[in-house]
Amino acid sequence: MKIHRLGHLVCLVPVCLASVCYAQLITIRVIDARDGHPLQKREASLRLLYGNDEKTPTKYEPTLLLETDLDGEAQFRLPEPAPQHLEAWVDITSEGHWWCICTLSVVTLDVVQKGVVGPRWGHRSEKPPASVKTVPGEILFLARPWTLLDRLLAPLLRE
Repeated sequence: MKIHRLGHLVCLVPVCLASVCYAQLITIRVIDARDGHPLQKREASLRLLYGNDEKTPTKYEPTLLLETDLDGEAQFRLPEPAPQHLEAWVDITSEGHWWCICTLSVVTLDVVQKGVVGPRWGHRSEKPPASVKTVPGEILFLARPWTLLDRLLAPLLRE
């Protein structure tokens, strides 16, 4: 009799775990590419891009907005079913002068399974500091402050 009950219990465990994994968390993180320090209090946005052939939730916000916390992170909970594609964006212009391509369109599954590093700019591409690793469920943007030369040339480049 006890073995029979144990069998029912074993069958219920996957069902219970499935409900825990129901809603997926996506983290947008923005850091200083030179030293890995987080950029705090930056507006982060995650757009849910459902295609015409995708089932959409009955109620959902297509654009989610949050501010990065002390760790430079903003965490978004995806609705069920999750879209196949996402668009992420971070506003780094609120304080100081930074270089960053802080916008990205990505396949949701890539973010969930591996994590994604946002695009980098030109010949001065920065790699994340060795201590910084992307993790599944994370979109990482790398920013770097303007150099003195950047600041001197900026007025000449404006129209």
